Amino acid sequence: MKSENEGIIQSLGGINVILGIWLIVTPYIFGYTSSAAKWNQTIFGVVVLILAAIRLSALRQQWISFLNGLAAIWLIIAPFILSYNRSVAYWNEVVVGVIVGVLAFWNSGISLNPTGRTHHHGTA
Repeated sequence: MKSENEGIIQSLGGINVILGIWLIVTPYIFGYTSSAAKWNQTIFGVVVLILAAIRLSALRQQWISFLNGLAAIWLIIAPFILSYNRSVAYWNEVVVGVIVGVLAFWNSGISLNPTGRTHHHGTA
């Protein structure tokens, strides 16, 4: 039987898989004119997608979600460092970066005990 934490880990990872795909396709859907924005979102979309997919299959490996959180920090600051104009690319990367970061860091804080089940303290 799946524990509550397993369900949360899978939900958060699944959303980040979708956001990774979103980052990969949006430069082509919206026709970004900035090569830096197009490549940054494509590359980091792949990173987010792969790390989230690995976390889905490695539920006890919290550090994978932490790495995804670090990738999200880059997504948030990259538009400033790479000097995007305030375009769809700029806002897409910042907003998706914030969402990926929140979900990834939340996911990195969820743990399972060695049996894969959550431990509940209470009266019997």
